[in-house]
Amino acid sequence: MGYNDCMSVLASFPEDFFRLTGKPLKKSIPLRQYSHFKIGGEADFFFEATTEEELVQAVSFSRQQNYPFFIMGGGFNLLFDDAGFRGLIIRNRITGIETSGETEITVASGTSLKSLLEFCLKEERGGLEFLVGIPGTLGGAVFGNAGAFDQDIGAVINQAHLLTPADEIERVDQAFFSFAYRYSSLKKTPHILLGATLESFAKDRGHIESLLQTYLKKREKKHPPWGVACAGSYFKNPQLSSGEKVPAAFLLDNAGVKGMQVGDAEVYSGHANFIINRGKATSKDVKDLASRLKDRVQERFGVELKEEVIFLPAEPASP
Repeated sequence: MGYNDCMSVLASFPEDFFRLTGKPLKKSIPLRQYSHFKIGGEADFFFEATTEEELVQAVSFSRQQNYPFFIMGGGFNLLFDDAGFRGLIIRNRITGIETSGETEITVASGTSLKSLLEFCLKEERGGLEFLVGIPGTLGGAVFGNAGAFDQDIGAVINQAHLLTPADEIERVDQAFFSFAYRYSSLKKTPHILLGATLESFAKDRGHIESLLQTYLKKREKKHPPWGVACAGSYFKNPQLSSGEKVPAAFLLDNAGVKGMQVGDAEVYSGHANFIINRGKATSKDVKDLASRLKDRVQERFGVELKEEVIFLPAEPASP
């Protein structure tokens, strides 16, 4: 595609998108409004997909036009660029939960984990309590194989349906995802999760409530309060050459990073693996601080930390 053709596509994209979906794109939207980090410049275009059809249409059309796009959920575990995003941000707002047989629960990918747990409590379905306090949506959780308390969501996924790179809907089983610590195959392939079926089991409401409260109290002891702007745990827990997994917070704490600050980005005083925004932090502040933290741990322990938080650059690679 030549330069003039490319510019023609960019100019007509919002009008063509409206003709296809019947819904307009929002323009020049500050991404900080949709980020729990409260950081991010303006996206050229922004669209909220509230049905599976809308999400499929938005993705398929963007791919056909070779137009850059990024799908976000709740805005957690994500750092937007100060310069925004030169493309289309698609916010996944597809929600829905229903029981599927005696043990399975089918969940739309834009459903919040909080809503999922509320459903489990109401329907007296156990097995997912470890997700309590983890922000975001099912889609984000599966993408990064979210978990806590030595459990992760990959272990309870039975089946899922995806939008393939060929814009076809495909049903897959758990093996497709190659789940590992904070990893799924969705990080390597352009498949997009539309929904998944999770394994659960019958459990007394009182027992569910008790376990939820126990887990929440443990999280509250070390995690920043809900209103504090951050993106969750910044680094993955590294695995040593011996095979032992060590908490990143332990390494960071013993490297003496608490109190370190760049601009308004600061290491949280209660847990060294959280970077918080004190009010006016930029993505550059956060990235510079994260780089210093990695250097400290490398110098002290010879261990390389890897980011769990995803940074979305303003100039994305072509889809």
